[in-house]
Amino acid sequence: MTDIRDTKKQILDLAESLLLDRGYNGFSYKDIAAALGIKTASIHYHYPRKTDLGVSIIERAIRRFEKWGLSLEHRNLDSSRKLDEFCSLFKSFASRQQVCLGGSLQTDFKTLPEEMQQKSCEFASVLLQWLEVLLRDGRNTGAFRFPGEARDEAVLIISSLQGSIQMDRVTSRSSFRSAVRQITLSVSP
Repeated sequence: MTDIRDTKKQILDLAESLLLDRGYNGFSYKDIAAALGIKTASIHYHYPRKTDLGVSIIERAIRRFEKWGLSLEHRNLDSSRKLDEFCSLFKSFASRQQVCLGGSLQTDFKTLPEEMQQKSCEFASVLLQWLEVLLRDGRNTGAFRFPGEARDEAVLIISSLQGSIQMDRVTSRSSFRSAVRQITLSVSP
């Protein structure tokens, strides 16, 4: 007999994968139920509304990212290595031919329920703030050099990573590598 927590996690995992593949509007509870061999009522038990499911996906992503950021601090990596690790987070999506969560949510933003819009903004803010601090600290220590404000550079980097993942889906799959190369060059002292 499947543990109820396992079912909840399976629902959340599959919904996240579908969201990254198809976007929020590209899947339904029927898709999840069919893939997991359960009834839609089982999904509604854990997530009464699709909005609840979407918010849970975003909240989990925020927790994962914050935990990931703390793990970098414990490893005492320099700024350049932290930027490499940040780019590697996006590489995993490119290698699976999926859009990253931020990119997917931002594409669907105007059609998302208000609660998900708020959580999407929070998620984007967490990523952007983390990268801004990294870039500012890296510039202060001489690890990075770039014109303008750290926040502007953070926006440019995240936009490049998200966009190159999407480009990889429709091109020769070298767009992501090219973007990472350019990011590294653009901040190198």
